[in-house]
Amino acid sequence: MKKLLLSASVILLATGAFAQTKRTGSDARFGLKAGVNLSSYNGTGIYDLDYKNNIGYNVTAYGDFGIGNNFFLQPGISLQNKGAKIETTGTVTFKQDVMAIEVPINAVVKIPTGDAGAFQISAGPYVGFNISGKNKYPETYTSTTVDLSTFKDRDLNFGSAVGDDLSSIDFGANFGLAYRLNSGVSIGANYGLGISNLIPKDERAGDDKLRNRIIGFTIGYSL
Repeated sequence: MKKLLLSASVILLATGAFAQTKRTGSDARFGLKAGVNLSSYNGTGIYDLDYKNNIGYNVTAYGDFGIGNNFFLQPGISLQNKGAKIETTGTVTFKQDVMAIEVPINAVVKIPTGDAGAFQISAGPYVGFNISGKNKYPETYTSTTVDLSTFKDRDLNFGSAVGDDLSSIDFGANFGLAYRLNSGVSIGANYGLGISNLIPKDERAGDDKLRNRIIGFTIGYSL
């Protein structure tokens, strides 16, 4: 855990230092934003299921470093609550909660709207580190084919070996739209497109794939 946080911090600081040396007259800003996630999975093979949104949260610390006229880089460190639900006849029968640390590096284009503020359109890659999670079944859920006593409220295992639940690392891309007031307050929406396969390497068979899909809404403030 400490190694992951240290690596994320080094990437953020290194990217920020590089961008700051390249900027053309734009001041660096630092900010914090938080909000709600609607997360789900996209699967193929035996993982091609009807996943429903899991409601979670996100918290991100970031920096804006200008590299041109109305164009800047925005690296950050983010805590993301992910996962998904599966429902049967309107009842939740399975819920998976995952906590991850993400390091996004977005390119941002600013579109000024006069004295009020500016729209910000962003896109860029992220690397995520799954750090904790849990499988949950409702207490009222029963099955005639599976012994659920070993699955209820079970902590997830991350890795690439047989028996692990999810891969420990996730790669993907972010796409966002925000509006920032000149006072520093911002409101935005983000779409996270997972690219890497979350199924542990030694558990994969045939066309089995599982990828993250996240819609996030945030409110933030930057100086």
